[in-house]
Amino acid sequence: MEYWDCPYYVQWTKREKAEREEVKPAPSVSEPVTAPPQQLLVSAEPLAGAPRYAELSSRLESLINRASELSRAWEEYEKAAREVIESWEELRDTLEKELLEIDSSLEAYTSELERIELKHKLGVLDDSQFEELKSELDKKIAEKTAEKEEVRKKLDELDRLVIPHYKRVKAAEVKPEIAKLRLALSKLEQKYREGSISEEAYKSVKTELEAKLKRLEKIREEVEEQ
Repeated sequence: MEYWDCPYYVQWTKREKAEREEVKPAPSVSEPVTAPPQQLLVSAEPLAGAPRYAELSSRLESLINRASELSRAWEEYEKAAREVIESWEELRDTLEKELLEIDSSLEAYTSELERIELKHKLGVLDDSQFEELKSELDKKIAEKTAEKEEVRKKLDELDRLVIPHYKRVKAAEVKPEIAKLRLALSKLEQKYREGSISEEAYKSVKTELEAKLKRLEKIREEVEEQ
């Protein structure tokens, strides 16, 4: 029997072959090569067209200065405007009273003219006396009428100039002022009904309050329309 047919030899060769297969190294697996991260290069030069901070800072300072000057100018304007408005209100009240006195004089002259005309018709006054008295009254009526027109013209001109300033600096105060005037009128009516004030005082104060109320209501309407 040949040696390679020997059962022991055959078993040994199989075992040796199996051991060689167990210790056979596994094929190496190549690891992927990771490329180093790319670094972003930041240019030290500003992008084309990008505003420089120095330019922005200069514009900012210029605007701050202009705004500060505007604030100072507004404060000065507001102070001056309030002084003008205060004087306007005082003078207007005085002139409104003057207009009432002019109207009262005109009514008196007109009544006197009617009286002498009646006396002339009744024959109490002859033509010469009547013409003399009538001429004198006509002259007084013409003078008072011209005075009234002049005062009214000046008042209208003053209103035209002052009211725009009133709207700018006191627009927010109009509604509260209107409410105060209405309350004052209500109290005035109550005092008159109670007899605590005279009719003359009642009419004088009422006329003054109503004139102010009318003026403020007109201003309020104009402000709301804007």
